[in-house]
Amino acid sequence: MRAIAWAVLGRRAGDRQTHWLTRVLETLRAQRRRIRARQILAQIDARTLRDAGIDPVAAHYEATQPFWIAGRRLRDR
Repeated sequence: MRAIAWAVLGRRAGDRQTHWLTRVLETLRAQRRRIRARQILAQIDARTLRDAGIDPVAAHYEATQPFWIAGRRLRDR
């Protein structure tokens, strides 16, 4: 998507000003990543989550959040 924005806007690599279209495309990409990550998280069974150190209840809560809400850390490092 960034290549599309650069082609449409004619931006150069040294341009520091972020165009609104670039910000919109980056936001859409982040939301798409959240959707996919939450779909994958919802498919993981409770035993595998516990093996990874993730509380299954917290994983379910995260998987059911809408895409516009940023995620949170599910386990401590």
